[in-house]
Amino acid sequence: MRSRGLVVAIAVVLAVLAAVGVIVYTNGVKNGTGADTTAVIVSNQDIPANTPLNPLIDKGVFGTVNVPNDTLVAGAVTDENELRDQTTSSTIYANEQIPTSRLATGRGNALGISDGHVGLGIQVDGPQSVNGYIQNNDQVEIFATFPKATIVTKQGLKQLLTPGQLARLFTALQAGSSATVANSPVISMPFDFTFPLVQSVRVLAISNPPVDASSGKPGSGGSTLVLDMLPNDAQAMVLASSDATQLWLGLLPPNKDGTPATGYKVPATFGVPFAKVTGVGAP
Repeated sequence: MRSRGLVVAIAVVLAVLAAVGVIVYTNGVKNGTGADTTAVIVSNQDIPANTPLNPLIDKGVFGTVNVPNDTLVAGAVTDENELRDQTTSSTIYANEQIPTSRLATGRGNALGISDGHVGLGIQVDGPQSVNGYIQNNDQVEIFATFPKATIVTKQGLKQLLTPGQLARLFTALQAGSSATVANSPVISMPFDFTFPLVQSVRVLAISNPPVDASSGKPGSGGSTLVLDMLPNDAQAMVLASSDATQLWLGLLPPNKDGTPATGYKVPATFGVPFAKVTGVGAP
C-alpha cells in the first residue's frame, strides 16, 4: 500500500510540474519572451515626422516588447537611450519596431540634411507631386517647363534637343531673320519646352494632402516638400521656380530587391546646366 501511495504521489507531482511547464510556455509565447526573441523599443502612440523625441521620452511614451528574432527589423532600437536627442525623419507608428533609419540627429539638423547640402522647401500641386504618393526619404526627379520666348544659348540647345530637332529648329528660325540667328549666340525659343532639371534628389520631409478615410488614398491638393540639395543646384531651382511655367516631380523606384535604383542616391544632379541653357551663366 505504501508503494502504491508513493507512486500516486509521484504521479501527482509530475502532473503538477507538467501543468506549470505548460503555463510558463504559454505565457512565454504570449509575451514573446524566450531565447528566440529580442526586446525592442516601441511607442504607445503615432509620432509624426520631424518630432523631437526627448519630450516624449520624459512623458513615458516608449516601452519595451519582445519580438521573434525572425521578425526583427534591421537597425531596430533596443535601448531607449538611442532615442535621446533624436528627431523623427519619418512617421513612427504605435507599437511598431523603430528602425534607426527613421531617426535624425536632433541637434541643429532635425531633417538629416547631407553635409555640404541645403534643405530647400518647395510647394507643388497635386498631379505634379505624384498625387500625394511621395514619402520621406524617397528620391525624385524634377522636370521644368519653360515658356515660349525663353532666351537660350545655342550651346545649351545642344543639350536640350537632338541633332534632327536642332536642324528643324534652325530651319524654322532662319525663315524669320537668318542674319540675326547666324550672328547671335542666343535665340528666343519659338515654343514651350520641358527638360529634366534635376535627375535625382532626396526628399527630407513632405506634407501631403490628408488621406481620404473611405478610400485610404491621398486627397486632392498640393504637397510641400523639403529637398536635400547642393547649394548651386538650390540656387538654380529657386530661379526655375520663378521662371518656369510648371514644375513636375517624378517618383524614382527602388530595384525589385529593395536596393536603390541607379542614381537613386545621387542628389541634385542636373541633367542640363540651367544657368548655361538660359544664358545667365558662362557658356
